[in-house]
Amino acid sequence: MEFSQQITNINDIVEYYKTINKERELYVGIEWERSGVYRDTLKPVLYEGDKGYLAVLKKLVSEVGWEIIDGHRNQIFELQRGNTRVTIEADGRLELAGSPQKNLHDLAREFRIHANEVEEMGNFLNIVWIPLGWQPFHSDKEIKMINKKRYKIFLDVIKDRRIESTMKRNNGLTANFSFTDEENIINKAKAGFRISPIIGAIFASSPFNECKIANYLDMRRFCIMEYAPERNSMPRNILDKSFSLKDWIDFYLKIPVILIKQEGKEDFIPKNLTFEKWIQNGYKGMKPTLYNFDQHIKTTWGDIRLRPSYIEYRVADSVPSKLVMSVPALIKGLLMDSGSWGAIEELTKDWSYDDIVQLDRKAWKEGLQTEIKGKKLLSYAQELITLANEKLHKFSRTSGADTETDESIFLAALKEQIYIKEKSPAEELAELWEKEWNHDPKHLLEWCEEK
Repeated sequence: MEFSQQITNINDIVEYYKTINKERELYVGIEWERSGVYRDTLKPVLYEGDKGYLAVLKKLVSEVGWEIIDGHRNQIFELQRGNTRVTIEADGRLELAGSPQKNLHDLAREFRIHANEVEEMGNFLNIVWIPLGWQPFHSDKEIKMINKKRYKIFLDVIKDRRIESTMKRNNGLTANFSFTDEENIINKAKAGFRISPIIGAIFASSPFNECKIANYLDMRRFCIMEYAPERNSMPRNILDKSFSLKDWIDFYLKIPVILIKQEGKEDFIPKNLTFEKWIQNGYKGMKPTLYNFDQHIKTTWGDIRLRPSYIEYRVADSVPSKLVMSVPALIKGLLMDSGSWGAIEELTKDWSYDDIVQLDRKAWKEGLQTEIKGKKLLSYAQELITLANEKLHKFSRTSGADTETDESIFLAALKEQIYIKEKSPAEELAELWEKEWNHDPKHLLEWCEEK
């Protein structure tokens, strides 16, 4: 089936996802977001102006060969070079949208090139990049959104102030991983959901709000899960033995459509329309396509999203460069090896759907010290890292250098963080802020720039 093909029933969608990866290739990618502030004033970087995000995008085009694929020179929305893209978020901040890679070493090289280029452009414009889950310094009023209909629609439809905060200040690090068939999709989704509170606690990095310690160690996920829970949760039956791809797609079909995107035309808001109704009855003479269904999924913001040929695992906060590759490495070791699925199920066998949801909510505040059934998430985190480390040894993907290293090398910084410090980045930051740093934001900037 083609992406532009009309959908006549749910089975069209199911068949599309079951057969899209005909080569049964396995790959991993990342998406990485960071906010910018000016080094001398700590003011937020805005999109426009001689030293704004747009200026960074222009320099990427003029100096290192990126091409504009959405927008024009004075209003850039997306860049591409090879299969790698740079997109922008609601305030104009940059996001790396990496290309799919079979080898973590290749993914790391792509990431390093992007990080180095953007940091070089930032230094020229006096910008410091903040790789934290929540922009730590400024209020919503101080950060301006770009002029794009999509973001105005979200504000109009979702009547919760946290949607604006999230669009302006949330930064995540998404690990994307492919699937081969229906069984593969479902097993990965189940395992990913089971460990989501642990992964969230490991990579939490958003303990600040408006230059103060927040009520949460993970402000990012608190806000995302609170502003539209009906759109951002996972299906209640995801842990059932009978849970299928059709069940997951049906979950999306029941969610109201809040935006319809048409090529060459402005996005618009439909009235009283679920995707299921759109398939059955059409809407204003339009029948939905697979492209429309994917765009609909992109207006949900759950921890795990179903995309064409891959799953987005959206649990981790944005983290500094030294920890970035540990996210796809950990997820690859835990979700790309079928031997890990049984180990994860055994580790969490007594957890129900509600247990996982409530544990996650507690962990937004208590982090790795959160307990479930008498055991701290820190202990679970250490067990998962050990399991992933063992699996990555077996993938036999080496760097190709004279001193070859397998993919477990990308867990090194995470091992130090969780085995030795026994703290998430958020827990470490909150402690440093209150003690050694004496609430001085310049120390936070230095921490963010550590290699």
